[in-house]
Amino acid sequence: MSVTAFTGDDELRRQEALEAAAKRWETEGDGGAVVREVHHGEELNAAAVAESYQTADLFAPRKLLILRNFDKVRAEGRELLQAAFRSDNPQVAVLLEAEKLDARQSWVQGLKKAGRLFDFKLPYGEKIPDWLAERARRVHGRALSLADARLLHEIVGNDTAELDHELEKLDTFLPKGAPITAEAIHDVVSPLRVHTVFEFQKAAGRRDMAAFLPALRSLLVEQGGRESGIGPVILLFNHYLRLARLRALIDEGASRQEILSASRINPFLFDKDGYMEQARTRSLARWKKVLARLAALEREMKQGRYARRFEIEAALAGVALG
Repeated sequence: MSVTAFTGDDELRRQEALEAAAKRWETEGDGGAVVREVHHGEELNAAAVAESYQTADLFAPRKLLILRNFDKVRAEGRELLQAAFRSDNPQVAVLLEAEKLDARQSWVQGLKKAGRLFDFKLPYGEKIPDWLAERARRVHGRALSLADARLLHEIVGNDTAELDHELEKLDTFLPKGAPITAEAIHDVVSPLRVHTVFEFQKAAGRRDMAAFLPALRSLLVEQGGRESGIGPVILLFNHYLRLARLRALIDEGASRQEILSASRINPFLFDKDGYMEQARTRSLARWKKVLARLAALEREMKQGRYARRFEIEAALAGVALG
C-alpha cells in the first residue's frame, strides 16, 4: 500500500509534516514531472480517486494524491479507496491526513506497523509558551521571552495553528529582527478580543461600572448571541484569584519585584493595567468572599438559573462591582 497517513489534533504540525513528505516524494527519482492532485473530505469522489490511482497520467510519469480530512470521507468511499490502495503502484504516492483514524481497522494497523502512520498531538498547555518561544526563534528568527509567550498563549489559546498565524502577523508588522514583546502582542494580536477581555477584567478589578457593562456585553456578543454568562464568570474568577494572591503578598509586605515574580503576570500588563491598584480595592477576606460567590454563580448558571441577558448582566455586575 503506497499510503502514508498524518493524524492528530495538532493541525499545524500535521499539515507541515504532510507538505514536507510531499516535497520529498516530488524530488525523488529521476526528477521527472509529477502531477499533484488534492481532494477534500466530504467532497471527495472516491471512484474518481481510485481510478486516478490506478491510471497513469498522460503528461507525467509520477503522481501524488493528497487526501485531506480523510475522516470526513463517507464510509463507503473509504472502503472503496482502501481496496484500490491494496494494489501497490510505485508511480503513485498517497498522502492522507485526518484528525483521527480508527486504530482498530486492519489497514490503519498496517500503516502503523510499516512506519507510515504519523500522529501529532497538541502540546500540553504548560508546554505551549516554550513551543512559542522556540518557533519564533526557529521559523521567524525573533526573540520571544517566556513571559511574553505566556501572554500570547493566554490571549489566543491552545490551538497551534492559530498561535502560528498570530506569530506570522507579528513577524509581518514588526521591524526586521526586532523581538516580539508584550507591547507588540497587545497591539497586533487579535486586537478586538484582547481589548475586550483585558478591559472587562480591568474594569471589574477597579470596580468601574461605566467600563464594566460595555465590556461584558461585548464578551456576550462574542459568544454568537447565546445567552450564557459562564465564559465571563470564568474569566472573572481567574482574574480575581490573581488579585487575591496579589493582595495576600501585599499584606505580607512583599516587594514589587517579589510580587511580580510570584504572580507570573506579564510585566507590561502588570504596570499598564495597574494590578497592584486593583488588588488593593478589596481586603483579602473580601476577595475570598467574592471568589466563593463567583464559584456559586457559575454553578447556578450551569443549572440554567439565569435565562435572559439582563439577568446575567445584573448577576455579574452585582458580584464584580459590589
